[in-house]
Amino acid sequence: MPTARSFLATASAHCPEGLRGKCVYAVGGQVGSDAPTAVNKFEAYSPATGTWATLPPLKTARTNLAATTAPCPDGVKGDCVYAIGGSTLTGSPLTTVEAYSTETNAWLTLKSMPTRRQLLAAATASCPDGLGLRGTCVYAFGGADAATLNTVEAYSPATNTWATLPTLQTARNGHGGAAAPCPGALGLRGTCVYAISGSGDLTSVEVYSPVLSAWQYAAEIPTPRNNFGTAAAPCPDGLSDGCVYTVGGGTFVEDLIVVEAYTPVTNAWVTLPTLPTGRFGLSSAAAHCPKNKHRDCVYAVGGFAGAPTGITETFAIEPGPAAPSKPKPKPEQKPDTKPSGPPAEGGAQEPDWSKAPEADPAAR
Repeated sequence: MPTARSFLATASAHCPEGLRGKCVYAVGGQVGSDAPTAVNKFEAYSPATGTWATLPPLKTARTNLAATTAPCPDGVKGDCVYAIGGSTLTGSPLTTVEAYSTETNAWLTLKSMPTRRQLLAAATASCPDGLGLRGTCVYAFGGADAATLNTVEAYSPATNTWATLPTLQTARNGHGGAAAPCPGALGLRGTCVYAISGSGDLTSVEVYSPVLSAWQYAAEIPTPRNNFGTAAAPCPDGLSDGCVYTVGGGTFVEDLIVVEAYTPVTNAWVTLPTLPTGRFGLSSAAAHCPKNKHRDCVYAVGGFAGAPTGITETFAIEPGPAAPSKPKPKPEQKPDTKPSGPPAEGGAQEPDWSKAPEADPAAR
């Protein structure tokens, strides 16, 4: 990454004009060690070309923020990257929210979040019923002001409305957040929002169902951590449906290299190959692997490893063996007689998202 920084946020979305495919966006963060400074840096990595590009900066420099990708506010086409809350390191936590349009390559200032906070998490999922919300929502949950918060608020781009939702069961900051398939083992369906671990070496994991508009606990994470990377991506080989990946981070005593994945189908965690560079204050997102659109990767971007770093490392998820396709029916044909018509077409086959892990070198 061009700008070495920690306590940034990341998201993946379509690249702006000039870059190709789906990009990993690095948003805000801080530079410096002894006297850190919040930055408004905004950079994008294109896996298709293996290059980074510097984009228009945030309107407000911020660190300890959250980011997610969701539909742009009404009247703006396409998807936007949302930068939510955080801190300037010189005053109170922020309520301000900005959205970057990949169509216009510009930032929009949106309606402020009701509760100021930093060290929060964000994710995108369907809105719950009522409360002036509609369609797809941006969820902002947990964080810290003067104390650690259990606050949960959702923004509807379709109505430009924020609403307060049921609180987390455990207040948390420096935690991970993602949207992924709901844990079927807990009787939930659809897409859920996950709140994972956090400061204080929390092992608890909570899952929010927009259908029920309620939080409940899921299987505890094996390795508690804070200020780590979190991303939803296809599962490794042997697991099905989407998984939630947790990457690096820290505890009270050490920086972590541990990578674990939660599988909603079984409500269980698995341990994966370790992160090459242990660090905290990093961020993660999922996109195609560098120069390989046929493989998915989880990206570990930036962080603090003795000092802010620009290291970007990828965890490659190797496609598992594809399910055998059904043979196409053959037309009846008599000897020395041409078929009466073309062979029947085989139906489109759903992709097999089974994956096998492999560590890839970093894209720097």
